[in-house]
Amino acid sequence: MHELYIAQSIINTVHDSLPDGVDAMRVREVHVACGKLDAIVPDTLEFLFDAIKGQSQLEQARLEIEEIEVRCRCRGCGCEFNIDIPLFLCPSCQSGDVEVITGRGIRIVKLC
Repeated sequence: MHELYIAQSIINTVHDSLPDGVDAMRVREVHVACGKLDAIVPDTLEFLFDAIKGQSQLEQARLEIEEIEVRCRCRGCGCEFNIDIPLFLCPSCQSGDVEVITGRGIRIVKLC
């Protein structure tokens, strides 16, 4: 249940990133991008964010989650491709020497 830690981290980051004098109560939406490789369950993250936000002056905020597809690039042939399952093979040359270029990490994209 790493979603609880992530929800708390989002709340802490929002508070830390607000300019001086801006009240957290004014935040209505928190937009986050979550890479699919991080195995976040969006409904669970949203539920937990809603459950704990009242303790942080963000009780009016709604969490908007965008899942980022996993995109890779083959180091051998340069082919770029998306993956849906954790099978990191180039569809062009079948090489396993690939790098993940998107689909990893969690970041706050926008506050409204």
